[in-house]
Amino acid sequence: MTTANEFGYVDGEKNAFINSENGPIKIGSFPDGTAEEAFAFFTKRYTDLLTDVELTVARLQDGKGSIDGITAVTDRIQSAIDSPNLIGDLKNLAIAKTQIETALEARKVANAARKAELKAQGLAKRTAVVETAEKLATSNAWKVTTEKFKELLEEWKALPHADKAAEQELWARFRKARSTFDKARKVHFEELNTVRTEAVAGKQAVIKKAQEIADSTEWATTANAFKRLMSEWKELPRAAKAKEDKLWIEFKSLQDRFFAAKAASESVRDEEFAGNLVAKTALLEKAEALLPITDVEATKKALRDIQEQWEKIGHVPRDAKEKIERRLKAVESALRKLQDEKWHNTNPEVVQRANGLVLSFETSLEKLDKQIAAATDAGKTGEIAKLISQREQTAALLDAARAGAAQLG
Repeated sequence: MTTANEFGYVDGEKNAFINSENGPIKIGSFPDGTAEEAFAFFTKRYTDLLTDVELTVARLQDGKGSIDGITAVTDRIQSAIDSPNLIGDLKNLAIAKTQIETALEARKVANAARKAELKAQGLAKRTAVVETAEKLATSNAWKVTTEKFKELLEEWKALPHADKAAEQELWARFRKARSTFDKARKVHFEELNTVRTEAVAGKQAVIKKAQEIADSTEWATTANAFKRLMSEWKELPRAAKAKEDKLWIEFKSLQDRFFAAKAASESVRDEEFAGNLVAKTALLEKAEALLPITDVEATKKALRDIQEQWEKIGHVPRDAKEKIERRLKAVESALRKLQDEKWHNTNPEVVQRANGLVLSFETSLEKLDKQIAAATDAGKTGEIAKLISQREQTAALLDAARAGAAQLG
């Protein structure tokens, strides 16, 4: 087996040497084996280190391997050069070390650049988070915004760190924005709780009023009272949903109780009113049978009897009331008209006035006859024609006055 190569050898006493510019340097011994085994042992140390070097270079090229692990390899190379304990090409190891260190420095530069880039990205993203938070600081969409602040906080935690001072400044801005929103939210809900407490008290007062009238049988008055209570209810602010629903159910049940009783009463009343309508319709037919009126006094007596019975019968359904009362009033109006005419025709003042009008036209007619005779004797043709025209008009008025007077008395 080989016990030497160009880089070193093992002597007969199994001492290992590595060649250098200043001559062989003893690197160790292998007393428990042959010279060949000793040579193989020390050359294997070199090949093992060379394998680690090649693997490290490959990892650097692939962007893998930790900096501490790579540095450990370069330290082993430097140790092998400074205090050799292997047989191999130390110059090749020195070249490999330089390559590794150059690649490692490039890796550090790239890592630093990447780290700076990540910090810049982190700063930009954290700035965006803060700007979003500051826009939400004055929001009054309480539930949605609260959830959004939680999301922003989780996003903040997941982002890469930026420059420490800049990041602390951004965090102070974020915290201020969230604090501003939280304070406004707290004030809002404190005010809301106050309003809701007042709402509960107000609606409980309405319910108490409703309880006092729910069993009333003053249907019209109480129905109007419930309408006012409903308006009062609507004007009050809302309580918390569960409480509001409970209060409303309580108030609505009282309202329903009253209106159910009212409807039942009206149903009974409507049956009664329907019977009244039949009776009044029969009376109405009797009243209308009095038309046309020929005997005022007899009609007056008959209509009075009908009216007395009409009042005793009572109410009819609302939708029929106006129609039947209008028909009865038509009969009453016809009687009233005849009574007015009779009174007018027998009024002494009216008779006297009518007779006086007849006498006035008769006097005017006699005067015109004398004027016509005088004009004829004087031969005043134009005046005669005028007087004759006046006489014709006066005679017509006299006839009308006599006819009117004849109807009186």
